[in-house]
Amino acid sequence: MKKKPDFNTDIAHHWFGVEYNNAIFPLLEKADRTDEETERMIQMAFASTLHWNSYSGCTIANRARGENMIAAVLTNSGRKEAAIFYAKRNHDIVFANLDSVADFDISYALMVMARAYALNEKFAEAEQYYQQCLDSIDEIKDPEDKKIVINDLKNGPWYGMK
Repeated sequence: MKKKPDFNTDIAHHWFGVEYNNAIFPLLEKADRTDEETERMIQMAFASTLHWNSYSGCTIANRARGENMIAAVLTNSGRKEAAIFYAKRNHDIVFANLDSVADFDISYALMVMARAYALNEKFAEAEQYYQQCLDSIDEIKDPEDKKIVINDLKNGPWYGMK
């Protein structure tokens, strides 16, 4: 029989989900990231998503954002096939649950699809998702959320697109 840990696993899942997710951003934005840091960033995206999905308060939006983070780090790391796979997973979750995600989740799903296709040199598909992303930004109600999405869209990598 499994021994029950002497801590609250639900709280631990939440804590690790948040901590790993937040630790990704400095590495994602680091221009001179090492191969080791890239691998750690990828591992943290998967770990964060696993912990969020194990947390009792996990929502559809949390699941979508975890898949988006995985797709974003894989795209940023040049992992072509995996980037498309997880970008599609994120896209499918978001668009199957529009009533359970935020307006900016739609923009991010379209943005990561555009980037993943650009990474794979499928520029026609990338351009379609990029244009859909631009259109979706108009639907973001909160001005601060809109500003953040626009800033993220302006930053790369775009792998020769634009």
